[in-house]
Amino acid sequence: MHSEDEEPRGLWAAISARSGVIIGSIGLIAWLALIWFMFGDVL
Repeated sequence: MHSEDEEPRGLWAAISARSGVIIGSIGLIAWLALIWFMFGDVL
């Protein structure tokens, strides 16, 4: 294991470190788009 002082460098390291946030954001946007397209005429 590495210490907390060492941060991985590079774009892939930054993406993998925040992959949960990115996937969650994409999922939320996709879910809202699905609701909008299904019920947009009713809302």
